[in-house]
Amino acid sequence: MTEKSKTNLRIAVFYYTQTGQLLDILKSLTNPLKERGCEIIFKEIVPQEPFPFPWTSDQFYEIFPESRAEVPFKMKEMDFSDILDADLVILGYQPWYLAPSVPVSSFLRLESTGDYLRGRNVLAVAGTRNMWVSAIKSIKSRLDGYGANLVGHIALEDRHQNLISVLTIFRWLINNRKEAGKYLPEAGVSQKDIDSVAAISEDIYKAVSAGDYSLLQKAIVDKDGLRFNPGLYFIESNGNKIWGKWAHWVLKKGEYGDPSRRFRLRLFKYYLLTLLFGISPFGSLFFMLTWPLRRRSYRKIEKNILFLQN
Repeated sequence: MTEKSKTNLRIAVFYYTQTGQLLDILKSLTNPLKERGCEIIFKEIVPQEPFPFPWTSDQFYEIFPESRAEVPFKMKEMDFSDILDADLVILGYQPWYLAPSVPVSSFLRLESTGDYLRGRNVLAVAGTRNMWVSAIKSIKSRLDGYGANLVGHIALEDRHQNLISVLTIFRWLINNRKEAGKYLPEAGVSQKDIDSVAAISEDIYKAVSAGDYSLLQKAIVDKDGLRFNPGLYFIESNGNKIWGKWAHWVLKKGEYGDPSRRFRLRLFKYYLLTLLFGISPFGSLFFMLTWPLRRRSYRKIEKNILFLQN
């Protein structure tokens, strides 16, 4: 296949962000492509009713059932008319409660979105605390249903220890304090990692120009654009099943904002805090002690997740 002229490559970038971190990641990734002559068109995903930022503690837990169960919310209409000839779609997302954020999940469920994505090549890019496997599986399933091709996945994480990142993300989302404090580091993805993701743009450019994405995901993994942590996967894969049951149990009492479900949400809050700070450290220890028995199976899991295999 003849390479396309660098002046006529067009890339559509869909995203939803509250803090701006994801947009910084996407700009770092696409700025080198823009310098090469690619046209980058950013398309913001916008809910009809905006979600709060910073959140209150009650609001933070209120959205849990809809996040985990991927209950769609009403979204503002997306104009696809200026990106009908896009050569690549980039989907920026964040996980909320181990699922794609409500705005992204809702956007992906729209019929108009499915019509647009059908047959297109999609690169997913996440800015996340550290658990993204369940979210990208959901996104891939949705894209597969539309006949779209997930050709690559990048996930930049907060690299601090799991419980430390829990504290910093709560502080950021509820107190709007991202910077480092006396006892806690800065929240979120490091600026170093945001800057370094630009190195992957060369591989994206080659893939889009040639219309061949067969080597893109390997390049992403080789350049540290996606990492697999077996211990975190163990926690996530087990927690995701239980959270699904919690979400449906709360939803039985009412929809988003219904006061009748507050007691169940309060119980989930206490469960979650106990899980994070009381149980998960022992779960991690158990995983470490049983790692020799899991090593072989986890190598296969790691390959499947890193290289977008079912």
